[in-house]
Amino acid sequence: MHKNYVTFLSILVITVLSACGSAEPAISAEDIANTAMAAAWISITQTQAALPTATSIPPSFTAEPTFTPPPTLQPIPTLAPATLAAGPTIDPCNQVPPVEPQGTLVTVEFENQSGGSLNLAFGMNTPNDRNECVTYSYTLGNSTVSSTKVLAGCYWGYGWVTAKEPSVAKSGSSLLCLTDPSLIYHVVITKERIEFK
Repeated sequence: MHKNYVTFLSILVITVLSACGSAEPAISAEDIANTAMAAAWISITQTQAALPTATSIPPSFTAEPTFTPPPTLQPIPTLAPATLAAGPTIDPCNQVPPVEPQGTLVTVEFENQSGGSLNLAFGMNTPNDRNECVTYSYTLGNSTVSSTKVLAGCYWGYGWVTAKEPSVAKSGSSLLCLTDPSLIYHVVITKERIEFK
């Protein structure tokens, strides 16, 4: 009978314990977030602890150089006084266009086919009959056509193209001569060239 009593008591204890432990504790989203944050801080702390400590490097001693007297030089022969140069030469055609030009004006239409925005320098190669020699500067957006008046003459062109792949457009060794005021000149700028259309 003692054996049955122990078995009965064991079953009763197991039943009572299982009845008490059947409810699952509910974990809130805030508890999960706090647990994740704590785990992240533990990882950061362990990473910082694993880094080597900074050690100072002792300064090294470098001896000062000793003085060595320069060699004795021969006397310099006397030369005739030099004449002073007039200073740097200024390109006569790299001038800002005048507010009221004196020479003949022609119409030019610039068409940007470079695929990007464009900064264009358009300069005269030689002065006109009124001694005017200028460089014009234009900014053109992608696929822009711009019409303007310039002094009659022969021009070079140089453009900085800002596109997905930046490039430089230039007229190269050929000049663009705009001399007839009754015409409208069409100049096309591509990724690498500036030329008549």
